[in-house]
Amino acid sequence: MSLVTSFTVAEKYSAFYTGGLIQLANDGSKLFCGCGKEVKVVDIKTGRISMSIGQEEAEDITHFILTRDDEFLILATQNQLFRQWRWKDKVLVKTWRSVHNAPVTSMALDPTVTLLASGSADFTVKVWDIVRGYFTHNFRGHTGVIRVTAFHPDSQRLQLVSAAEDYTVRVWDLKTSTCVVTSQCHVSLVTSLAFAENGDTMYSAGKDNVVCVWKTDKWKVFKTIPVFESVVSVIVPLEFPSLIDDDSIPRFITVSSSGEVRVVNAQTGQREYSNSCRLSDPETDTEDTDSYITQAIYCSDLNGILLATYDQNILLLSKDFTTEKQLCGHLDEILSAHFLGEEASHVAVATNTDLLKVFNRDTWECQMLQGHSDIITSLDVRGNFIVSSSKDSTIRIWQLSPDTGFVTCLAVGQGHTQSVQSVALARLNSRPAYVISGGVDMTFKLWTFPAESDVTPMATLRVSATEHAHDKDINCLAVAPNDKVIATGSHDKTAKIWSIGDDLHSVSLLAVLRGHKRGIWGLKFSPVDQIVATCSGDGFIKLWSVTDFTCVRTLEGHDSSVLSILFLCNGRQILSSGSDGLLKLWLIKTSECMKTLDTHEAKVWTISSTKKEDFVLSGGTDSTLVMWKDVTEQEEMKKQEELQKKVLQEQVLSNLIADKKYLRAIGLAISLNKPFQALAILKEIISQGDGEKQLEKIICKLRMDQIESVLKFAVEWNTNSRNYFPAQMLLNVVLKNYLPQDLAKLSGILPIVEGLTVYTERHLQRLDNLLIDSHFAEYCYGCMKTAST
Repeated sequence: MSLVTSFTVAEKYSAFYTGGLIQLANDGSKLFCGCGKEVKVVDIKTGRISMSIGQEEAEDITHFILTRDDEFLILATQNQLFRQWRWKDKVLVKTWRSVHNAPVTSMALDPTVTLLASGSADFTVKVWDIVRGYFTHNFRGHTGVIRVTAFHPDSQRLQLVSAAEDYTVRVWDLKTSTCVVTSQCHVSLVTSLAFAENGDTMYSAGKDNVVCVWKTDKWKVFKTIPVFESVVSVIVPLEFPSLIDDDSIPRFITVSSSGEVRVVNAQTGQREYSNSCRLSDPETDTEDTDSYITQAIYCSDLNGILLATYDQNILLLSKDFTTEKQLCGHLDEILSAHFLGEEASHVAVATNTDLLKVFNRDTWECQMLQGHSDIITSLDVRGNFIVSSSKDSTIRIWQLSPDTGFVTCLAVGQGHTQSVQSVALARLNSRPAYVISGGVDMTFKLWTFPAESDVTPMATLRVSATEHAHDKDINCLAVAPNDKVIATGSHDKTAKIWSIGDDLHSVSLLAVLRGHKRGIWGLKFSPVDQIVATCSGDGFIKLWSVTDFTCVRTLEGHDSSVLSILFLCNGRQILSSGSDGLLKLWLIKTSECMKTLDTHEAKVWTISSTKKEDFVLSGGTDSTLVMWKDVTEQEEMKKQEELQKKVLQEQVLSNLIADKKYLRAIGLAISLNKPFQALAILKEIISQGDGEKQLEKIICKLRMDQIESVLKFAVEWNTNSRNYFPAQMLLNVVLKNYLPQDLAKLSGILPIVEGLTVYTERHLQRLDNLLIDSHFAEYCYGCMKTAST
């Protein structure tokens, strides 16, 4: 295996949703997500960001809306501006002031896509003609921030409904510019409005645990249905779940803030069908139970519901309310990431959450697996197996099914008294023999990996051995390739090497490795040599012999803490990551840093590679997962091709010079940007008997862009006294044969003139001095001749 010399970013998975609003294209292919000062457009199928919409001024976006024909995206910004984008072309069509005195908090478009309603924190609702670019109505009456606006689906009625934080629902007539109805049917914030039956019925829902049913002919609430939960959204879909038989009865769907999706009979108020879409256990996650779902929208083309959660995840539900797809909008701080599967088809990620996230590399669909009750701190992967550790003092073993791609929890290990900081799997077999874990309780535990025949749902792991290993937290663990030796690294500045008995019930200390000045953050065994590498907060990477336990090499180059290391190329190279956001590639033989990769903006906690080492994964505090591709072979091939092309062109150039085809030769030298090849051609021409005439004949046949290039070459030649003569001769020929106004049209004529002037004056001064010296020499010679006679 040849040395790795070059990496390139193959893919970057970064945040596309950081809370706030989401919108879906009408065909269900694109998802629009608020992400700070931009709107990210995400492809639903691939899970990748297609584009970002926003302005260079980087202003906060308070609200946005997509037109029904999917042509325009209208943004409302913190600076109280509206920006209309033709988003497919990334063209800003127009910008106009909102005329509101506070940020826009709600927007709605009428069925004809010509009128835009904007509700604001200044308690007013304005209606805009977006075709002509002016506002037509200014409605006042609310005494709270406007939260919801919706046009009646019948474009002939020209009516607008608004709901605000004053808990009132108002209906505005655009024909008469008056408020038709003011209703206080809700006693808390209204969160959603939905029309049904061609606009004859409207449903309003909010945080007061009821849904009000309106008849829109007289705008009266004729029924209030208690749903006994805070409602985020009320939806009237085209098709209800398949378990619902009678389609003639009016129904609606409620999505509660706690994650319950239900079908409610509008006549009886009974719940006919329901399902929970929570990813975490509400009993252990009581803090966020009442605010789990933040938004729900319906897509008629997909016949599904899209949900946004408080922890920035996106869930796509089918018509039966089962989860079809999960997307992770924001990874938060990445603590550990590994390739998963025999073909590295998935990526397992631990972030600042209790959910284990497993991504499909093709679609970036994310499985968010619950099990731990606190933040997952570390992962290790072997084949299809994952082991995770958590601050809940437990470890869990998970398995990826190669056929279905689903991950299930096999076993749980309980025994640590405090947070588990690190875990590692045995390396020798495809099914590991054991697991080791260590953490804040300063001990490491050896767990017997469950046999295939012993696996039952949620089996309990058995502890084979426990050892009090360090005086401070254990930060990292590693297993040797033969599974007989393990290493532990601690905040007490030491690493320790341990031998494991054949029966896995005994552990003996082999050596203590001292030398680092700060805590050890990572360690790895070499895959081929009897070497273990450690990295520390002191910025050094040390390589230790496992035979005599001495430090054989120290790698210096990081300016801050080194957090993770990885052996590459059969143990001949090391890749390291640091708290400065840099990845460094080292050649162990020379202790030289071969390359520095700079893409992350903050600490890089984790790096890992595929079995083939063709891809490397890195992640850290900047919430960005970067996939690096080894392009050493491609770069080498490119260099070889460029070298061959260069040799071939130089041969052609030599042949042209030998055949005295000077015009083609100088044209090729100009196209190859070879100033000194062109100089050799000029010297060859000048050396002929009629060199000046030949030069003049050739120069006159060049195009103006070639004249400019050859003058730039002359500037370079003119800096050297050995080559000034061809440069001056060329300048003489050009000035004699081209008019000054033609030369003045050249784009680079000014720096050419400045460059030639300075050194030409020097050459003239040198020639003047030479002429004076020659006169003095002649005078001396004359005096000597007179004296001799």
